[in-house]
Amino acid sequence: MKEKSSNGTAVESSSLPRRNFVKKAATIGAGVTILPASTVFTYAANSALGLGIIGLGGRGTYDGGEFLNNTDVRIAALHDVFEDKVKAAQANFDRKCEAKGYGKIPESNLFKGHRGFEKLVASKDVDLVLVTSPPYFHPEHLEASVAAGKHVYLEKPVATDVAGCMRVLKAGKQADGKVSVHVGFQKRYDEGYRNTINRIHAGEIGAIVLGQSFYYTNDLGRQNKPGMSDLESRIRNWVFDMALSGDIIVEQNIHIVDVVNWAMKSHPIKASGSAGRALRKQVDGIPASMLTNDHYMLTYTYPGDVHVSFTSNQFRNKGYRQQGERFFGVDGFAETMQSGPATITLNQVREGQKTGDRMDAGKVDLHAAVGTKMKALVDSIKSGKYENQVEQGVETTLTSIIGRMAVTSGREITWDRMLKSNDNWNLKLNLESLG
Repeated sequence: MKEKSSNGTAVESSSLPRRNFVKKAATIGAGVTILPASTVFTYAANSALGLGIIGLGGRGTYDGGEFLNNTDVRIAALHDVFEDKVKAAQANFDRKCEAKGYGKIPESNLFKGHRGFEKLVASKDVDLVLVTSPPYFHPEHLEASVAAGKHVYLEKPVATDVAGCMRVLKAGKQADGKVSVHVGFQKRYDEGYRNTINRIHAGEIGAIVLGQSFYYTNDLGRQNKPGMSDLESRIRNWVFDMALSGDIIVEQNIHIVDVVNWAMKSHPIKASGSAGRALRKQVDGIPASMLTNDHYMLTYTYPGDVHVSFTSNQFRNKGYRQQGERFFGVDGFAETMQSGPATITLNQVREGQKTGDRMDAGKVDLHAAVGTKMKALVDSIKSGKYENQVEQGVETTLTSIIGRMAVTSGREITWDRMLKSNDNWNLKLNLESLG
């Protein structure tokens, strides 16, 4: 049985080289016109960058607060489809901005409605755009930000389908050398994770022969209220919508997938597995055919026939949450857990070791890592040494998508087959009706 992409196109095999997706995507479609950097970016070392936020849910509010806490940016503009979210964020950020001496966000820089983001990115008060909208809209919001000559912090995932990833890749190419674009994988800025991955790459545990990864967490809260239309309920409950979120593996579990790619220095060549809705049977506003899974069990195969398991759930776990990765090598294994610390365990004690074969590789503090990452982005902007993380973000997002495609098709999916599918949700939503 051939897998069907969400636009109805049959998935065929491809002869594309495994790592040709970046080169191939750069040649597809028209480019984005970006404003000349010289007309946009001149920053004094002590000047505060204006931050505009697109998407004011929980993540947008958290990320905006962390920018304020860890960098010298000021909140300059806000956008969300829903006015109540704009007002709530305004009150929250006005208090925080005033505490830092920045003053309130101008009323003229508060934007609502589906197209309001276009006014935000056009604002002269905005230097840096934080994109924390539902992931389905990330490609459009990144394209608009880059075209307007803005730096971008793009939350993960970069898109929810293959076609969206290709759009993001093209926008990233246009941004290269002109603006900084970071993607929200904070684990790469954590001390414990960085030390562990660096030691893996240095060969301490030898060649990796097997991997194990997992993400177990609680169910998420419903955001709709009685009396809302199905469309409004769907947008507010976007985390439960396959197209809007990408499914739990793309929207949330992607952090684990990113660490595996990082350790393996590659993306997988194929994926297989299963998923289901053991407890999640219905969410208001979400069509039954688009409801996200609540658990995954996958096997990713990396170059060299290295298998990495991935399991996850999003259940009512009575407070239980754990995520982590283990990499087994010929000389030992490495373990990184959300609860920390990161450790390296060797098969034999080596000369000079005083603590035996289990070595602490560093503290894991993912909250602190968020601030470290944001500071790195702001430093890159002010120094003029612009950083571009789009290709890594696209590769990791596609790695999550191939897992989703494997379970929805019920068959093993290769990397080339996934790219050939041009998987595209292409929703027809009347978002203008939401105000």
